[in-house]
This record gives sequence, C-alpha cells and structure tokens, in this order.
Amino acid sequence: MVSYSKLFGSCVGVVLGMALLLMSGGCEQRSLRVGVVDTERIVRENPKFMELNVVLSDERSKLYSQIPRGVLSMTGDQKKALQEKLAKDAAERSSKFDKLYRESMKKLQEEIQVQAGEVAKDKGIDLVVVNTMNYPAVLYTSGENVTLDILLKMDGSAE
Repeated sequence: MVSYSKLFGSCVGVVLGMALLLMSGGCEQRSLRVGVVDTERIVRENPKFMELNVVLSDERSKLYSQIPRGVLSMTGDQKKALQEKLAKDAAERSSKFDKLYRESMKKLQEEIQVQAGEVAKDKGIDLVVVNTMNYPAVLYTSGENVTLDILLKMDGSAE
C-alpha cells in the first residue's frame, strides 16, 4: 500500500553522511560502532502514520457510500454519469490525501534523522544503517538495533 523507497533513500544519505562526520572527528584506534534502524517499523508504529491510514480508510468509505443502492437498475447514461462523478471525486480525494501523505512522510523522515543522530550520539555509535526488507541499503553482519530507542525518543518517552 505504501511506498517507502523515497523515505528510506533520503534517510540512507543523511545517516551515512552523519556517520562520515562522526568518524572524521579523530584518529583514535577503536572499532567502528554500528547501529541499525528499521524505518519501516518506525513508520508502521508511528501514531501519526496510523492516523493517516484511518483517514485513508475513511475517505474510501465516503467514496463507496456515494454509490446508490439501486445502481443495477440505473440506465446506461445514469451509470456513466455516476461513474464520471465518482472518478472526479476519487481523483480530488486522492490528490488531497497524497499531499497530506507526502507532508507527513517528510516530517517523519526529518524526525527519524534527528532522533537517529541523538541516539547515535548517546550510545557512542559511529554509523547508523537503515535496514528495511523493501529497500536494502547496506549488508551487515552485526550492529546494535536502535529502532526502539528512536521510537521511544519520537514518542517523547525517553529523555
């Protein structure tokens, strides 16, 4: 239903850029600390995103409720007029929802980036890798999963 590729593609660039900045800080000899974040989980469990899904469901219900009960007994011209009306209404609703979705995803992406940076700093992590099934960015063999830390910070539960 939802395409995450734009969200994750942007997150990968920012997160890897943050890692380069963190790594360029000194010449000390220590191993690289890696954190892993599952942005799909963050999106899926984010209350604002859940609200978007409710809005989308409501919009679909409103559109379907416009179909009259006696549609089968309508004439061909009546059905065509109804179809055109519903298509126009669906396009308008879709346009509004798409705009709302893009704005919400942009805000969420920015918040993930900020919180990933804070979690990385708090935990002394040098590199945060975006891990998603639909958009694999980097293959890794280990790393501390910081997804829950980011979810808690975004929720305001962690200080």
